[in-house]
Amino acid sequence: MSVLNNFSVSIAKGLRRLRQNKELSERLLPGSSTRRHGSKDGNTRLKMDKCLIVSKVTRYEYERHSHDYISDSELETVLRKRGSDYDSMLANHKEQKAFEENVAKRLREMGHQVEMASRLTYNDELINWCDVVVPCGGDGTFLLAASRVRDANKPVIGFNSFPHKSVGRLCLPTWCSNDVKGALHALKEGRFRWMRRSRIRTTITCEAKVLDTITPVDLHTLHYCRYPPMSNIHENQDAHTREHDVTAANSPTLSTKVLPFLALNEVFIGESVTSRVSLLRLQIDNGQWTHTKSSGLCVTTGTGSTSWHFSINCLRTHSVLELMKILGEEFDVKLETSVERAREVAERYNQKLMFAPDSDQLAYSVREYITFEEWPVPRGLRVRDRAAAVRVRSHCTDAGLVIDGSVSFPFNDGTQAALTVHPEDSLMTVHMDDTLPY
Repeated sequence: MSVLNNFSVSIAKGLRRLRQNKELSERLLPGSSTRRHGSKDGNTRLKMDKCLIVSKVTRYEYERHSHDYISDSELETVLRKRGSDYDSMLANHKEQKAFEENVAKRLREMGHQVEMASRLTYNDELINWCDVVVPCGGDGTFLLAASRVRDANKPVIGFNSFPHKSVGRLCLPTWCSNDVKGALHALKEGRFRWMRRSRIRTTITCEAKVLDTITPVDLHTLHYCRYPPMSNIHENQDAHTREHDVTAANSPTLSTKVLPFLALNEVFIGESVTSRVSLLRLQIDNGQWTHTKSSGLCVTTGTGSTSWHFSINCLRTHSVLELMKILGEEFDVKLETSVERAREVAERYNQKLMFAPDSDQLAYSVREYITFEEWPVPRGLRVRDRAAAVRVRSHCTDAGLVIDGSVSFPFNDGTQAALTVHPEDSLMTVHMDDTLPY
């Protein structure tokens, strides 16, 4: 079994176990037994008079946007010369747009108002206008749509536009993409359960004169993704002065703001150049501040625990097998050192990495933590754990704070972030059965 298959099997089994556990089911789907959105009589109701479709930006659209000064035929020549599969790119674009138009058509046939937006046109005015946000694409499009919805009672319900190629786990089941009309009627008739997903609120603290520079960068539409170093702010300070003390947080020159994006999956903090060490100071809950040198910090929700967090921390079967053999051969521990048993152990360990999407806890991972005997001084910091809050102070030179792998903010020396979960920031979405309801 390949590493990829092991990864997929572990996630699938873990999610299946979560669903089968009755207690966790109530936590995963709190609306199914408690609060019903938009209804006082306890029935599941979905108001969808005004629907906002958020479309996926296809590779063709991205290239078209990047070369808006040339004709279509010239663009084709450029892409073919580069070695890109132009025919496949164009076919996928047409298939995507046809799917979006089909969803819009079905909604209008049901008497609903429909507006459409892309990554480039999605804004607060449209979000405030609509009753429900309907991303059409995959998990990436769903994350984009969810990140800007601040109203905890405004549903985000996604369709996977390419169910034959990939399955977006945040979107409706595959059958909904194959039967859009049936899925929309099932939603309108209340054949679903409400589901809440926790999200991460990021509060930035830094020097007042720097605060206005903490602005979002869209990594999906930017050609040059590096941030200009912010060291000019400290040009006249020596290295000792630039090493901010934690007590500087009380300085009257510091300012604070909450970022306008909520993370449904994760917040990643680290140097923009991945080969450069990320120097970060961390505080887990109300513990001590600890210096770290690593490849960056990943803080995730329960929703994101099946994604990057899982990939960072999961054990591979061959690693477990090697450990079992060492225990048996060098420590005389009686173990069955077979591939099957090693896979079973790995899967049980990996399943514990995942937790409920409505949890008020965060999970954090310090990637490739660099440790020495003398520095950093051991203070009990675990490289992976759960917490109610994570605070980070940057001592980086060209770093980014990235929300859901999509939007990034500069996060350089002296800037501090508080990552927390609040009930009013949760995302309202739905759960439907994986099989046809009829």
